[in-house]
Amino acid sequence: MVITPFDNKPPSGGGNRAQRNPAEKERFVLAHLSDPHMAWAGPVKKRDLLNKRLAGYLKWRFFRNTEHRREILTILKEDLDNTRPDHIVITGDLTHLGLPAEFKKARTWLQSLGTPSQVTVVPGNHDAYVRSDWDRTFACWLDYMRSDPPCRNGGRVRGLDDLFPTLRVRGRIALIGLCSAHPSAPHLAIGTVGGPQLRKLETVLKQTGDRGLFRIVAIHHPPLSGIVSRRKRLTDAHALRGVVARCGAELMLHGHAHRMALNTLDTRSGRTPVAGAPSASSSSSDHQRRARYHVFTLTASENACNVHMGRRVYSPDARCFIPEKGTVSPVTGPLALYRCIVGKHGTRIG
Repeated sequence: MVITPFDNKPPSGGGNRAQRNPAEKERFVLAHLSDPHMAWAGPVKKRDLLNKRLAGYLKWRFFRNTEHRREILTILKEDLDNTRPDHIVITGDLTHLGLPAEFKKARTWLQSLGTPSQVTVVPGNHDAYVRSDWDRTFACWLDYMRSDPPCRNGGRVRGLDDLFPTLRVRGRIALIGLCSAHPSAPHLAIGTVGGPQLRKLETVLKQTGDRGLFRIVAIHHPPLSGIVSRRKRLTDAHALRGVVARCGAELMLHGHAHRMALNTLDTRSGRTPVAGAPSASSSSSDHQRRARYHVFTLTASENACNVHMGRRVYSPDARCFIPEKGTVSPVTGPLALYRCIVGKHGTRIG
């Protein structure tokens, strides 16, 4: 597969990330982060807590508010300005209780990261905590979620089912967004993709594969088993894996687990890396759960796409994000580097 030079257009406004030298256009840098959990610190109306939100509010008030820190997100934004990715993917749980005020807060944060053409969002279960007014919640992020034209839904969007799966093409990269976020019972944090979305996904994967694009699938819930408990699982993960196995994908990204993960899925295009990011705002003393994000550098060659994966982790001592070193990947060795070769022999890591 021949990779053509990647687009690196300057932003049209709404973001202040610096652009790299045009001489570096053969590279495409993608940042992946997840689960910032931006909770609303102001007063909450009682009627907004007469549902599943009550348990989530109490848990945040007495436990999670000390773990998810707004200042870490500020430092993260500064680090992204220095990293200068061409695109940012956020795999859900931008809010904590799915309150309209949290959606507005998250919208402001998204605008600080970049324009809708520079940032792609898929929703998480906390964003869909309960059924809510579309115009006061997800509509705030519509431009950060929807597909590029002409794939964009032409009618008025009234819900997530009208949007997903989404497709955004950046150079020779196909960013495919899935929605696993649906309201569930108070004791559950499950997700479901659903048959209609899976059927559309199969079409999107086949079409982008036929075009020779490097396909990146983003979803909130882990598509593999054993990463989260049963009450937090993706209910149709087996069906999703089946679609990806049949059609192929070069990379899958997820969040939800609040810890880092790197696994693989066997597909027709080879072994597809499946990378999970922890919470981007976590100050946890558990190193596996501490805030970090992925940086994928995709470099074109004549018949391959070489992918370098790095992680930047928050250092509470230095109060900044630093390169993560010395972690061993469950795939092939040093976590800081793996190589995806995409060609007639499929994808391999090595």
